[in-house]
Amino acid sequence: MGCGPFRFLIGAGATVALAGIGYYLTDSYGGAHGGQPAIENNAPEVATLPAETPATAEQVASCQTQVDGVIKGKTIQFDSGTATIKADSVPLIDALATTLAPCAGTVVEVAGHTDLVGDEAANMTLSEARANAVVQALVAKNVPTSRLAAKGYGETKPAQAGESEAANSANRRIEFAVSAVGAAAPDAAATTPATAAPATGQ
Repeated sequence: MGCGPFRFLIGAGATVALAGIGYYLTDSYGGAHGGQPAIENNAPEVATLPAETPATAEQVASCQTQVDGVIKGKTIQFDSGTATIKADSVPLIDALATTLAPCAGTVVEVAGHTDLVGDEAANMTLSEARANAVVQALVAKNVPTSRLAAKGYGETKPAQAGESEAANSANRRIEFAVSAVGAAAPDAAATTPATAAPATGQ
């Protein structure tokens, strides 16, 4: 018997019993027909990636040094009051993605900070949104999601005191802290220079 859709013409008084995914037919003449149709499983296979081995302390330090070197003296810029990364910052995102690519066994905290101007809750929300925007931009450049963690600190960790133009510029920033997989994330402010990546345009 072939496989595929079937159409059965059942006479008066015949009964049809279905069990599981097979079938069994009886008719008034006592004949019986049974079978098990072929079932094709077209569900895609789900690939399971092996867990990364945690990086050594030396590897973490090396990755952190490289990240610091990429962002030193540069800025990740956003449109004013938003989490939209400006086009001018795309080359910096590209450079960061290239630097992070070989940093296996690490997790990078992408920390967003704002200045002290405005509502504290709004600043917290903005810092979280900007950190997430940077993570999404890096993921779009093929950095594994598992290696990135976005966190917003709002105005709780200012790099400079006060609300002068210089202080505001220094406080609006994105910082990067590298740690080994499974380890507690270090304080980004302690690992990344405060002037490395001020996020301008609040």
